[in-house]
Amino acid sequence: MKNLTQRSPNSLIKAVVLSTTLGLVVGCQTIKDIQNIDPLKDVIFKLNYQPAKTQLQGLVVDAKTGLPLQIPIQVTIGGKDAGRAITFEGKALTTYKAPKGDIFIGLTGVEPTQASPADIRVVVDADGYAASSINLSITKSLNDPFQIRLAKFDAPPAGVASSALSTPASASGILTTQRVVEVTTAASGSMAAMPLTVTIPANTTLKDSKGAPVSGNVTTSVMAFNGQSPDARQAFPGGLLAPLAKNAQGKRDVKGLFSPVSFAAIEMRNPTGQLVSTFSQPASIQMGVPATTFNSSTGQRIKANDQLEVYSYDELTGSWTYERNVAVRQASNGFLADVPITHLSYYALTTPMDSETFQTSFTVRNLPVGTAYVYSLYRFDQGADGQGTEIQRASSTSNTLSFNLPVGSYRLTVYDPVDLTPLGSTILSNTSNSTTDVTYAPPTGRLKAAFTVRAVCENGKNFEVYPTVSVFYTETGKTGGGVATFANGKGDLTGLKPNTNYTATVYYEGSFSVNFNSGSADSEHSLNYVLKSNTIACKN
Repeated sequence: MKNLTQRSPNSLIKAVVLSTTLGLVVGCQTIKDIQNIDPLKDVIFKLNYQPAKTQLQGLVVDAKTGLPLQIPIQVTIGGKDAGRAITFEGKALTTYKAPKGDIFIGLTGVEPTQASPADIRVVVDADGYAASSINLSITKSLNDPFQIRLAKFDAPPAGVASSALSTPASASGILTTQRVVEVTTAASGSMAAMPLTVTIPANTTLKDSKGAPVSGNVTTSVMAFNGQSPDARQAFPGGLLAPLAKNAQGKRDVKGLFSPVSFAAIEMRNPTGQLVSTFSQPASIQMGVPATTFNSSTGQRIKANDQLEVYSYDELTGSWTYERNVAVRQASNGFLADVPITHLSYYALTTPMDSETFQTSFTVRNLPVGTAYVYSLYRFDQGADGQGTEIQRASSTSNTLSFNLPVGSYRLTVYDPVDLTPLGSTILSNTSNSTTDVTYAPPTGRLKAAFTVRAVCENGKNFEVYPTVSVFYTETGKTGGGVATFANGKGDLTGLKPNTNYTATVYYEGSFSVNFNSGSADSEHSLNYVLKSNTIACKN
């Protein structure tokens, strides 16, 4: 903590008057009375608060609505620098339950750089949702916020469908009848419908992660993700650039690029919350394969007998592992692939993954300092019909974006964060340790709103806290938008349209927002919120 000051000259005057008065009345007051006088009453102290020099924030949002979750989430921090992680309250924790869908991570120790980044994995889960994660390479002290999109089993986003079936298991965890759960994602435009069927044979014994039988009325919940759907791909656990615990060649801790054809999230639990982990005999997932699927290993559309790769996802660690290859077969309504499984997990069916990636950087030229933008990284060289894939979409204020990508052709486009107007684009072909530029074209006639973010302590401590924090903003009533990092409670929201209503929000165990109008000239505003009593700043 630093910058400890008194807020008001009136408070100083009160202290001086108090001192003089004490000298006059000490002869007629007891020592006990004097001890009960608090010379710092009504004095407010100002504190700049930053739990760690290196920090970042993130939101866990519903994949369908785009809104932060308002229920508790389970958070696990992994990766090589997980031991350096602390919470906003200054606690060194790598696993904890957050009350809402906002996450703060501070890193102690040496500040990371582009040449020496810090790497962590954030794994999250919430009741009723499929677990997910994000892998972060941290290259500076104040980093762009991240977002993790969770798909809800009973209300999934576009391109995802779900179904559930409850049937009893015996006291020893044995299914007396075969269980079949069928689900099909809807067709939309050029996107074909995608069938997915999970079959568990009769007389299969269900066990949890400790080997105990799972008995009672066991509900099987299945979500099917269509790999052709942009919304489904955005909810792909770990993102399409997620590293692998093991790839098809047996290499470990490999970076890659997923091209998911289909993805299944499966959960089985009984009424007490006991989860199924393993089966006594193989079950199967039958996955649809669109006829338009481009097979990168052949350079052609998919055909019968082509080989696809299967990966399983560990929802506790957030890691993907190669399981096996499966052959595509012709069916009456298109192509299918049969995936045998012996343990319960999430499974992805993908075209063969590139075994080698390269460091690729994009420099955003002409970017005003602190200006937020949204970027989209798109690969467009795959597909007999020129089809491509959006790999990543996120918000940033950085003038350098780096990715590990296989050789290919990519397009990076930057957009206005609120109305998504394109503000610059570049194409990079035949990636191989490449660097290229994208020139940012600032929109004209935009304004700036200077903000002061101030926090007070829930426990009534006489502190005003000025945190280093992320401020999210958008046009009032709309989703999406930009985000800016404020140091010591001060910062600017830039690129605002004139005479437009905006909402600025700070997330801390919920949301604290203020609505404002940008007016016709640069303006000043404030945003106040409340810190919990267990925050270091409120304990002193």
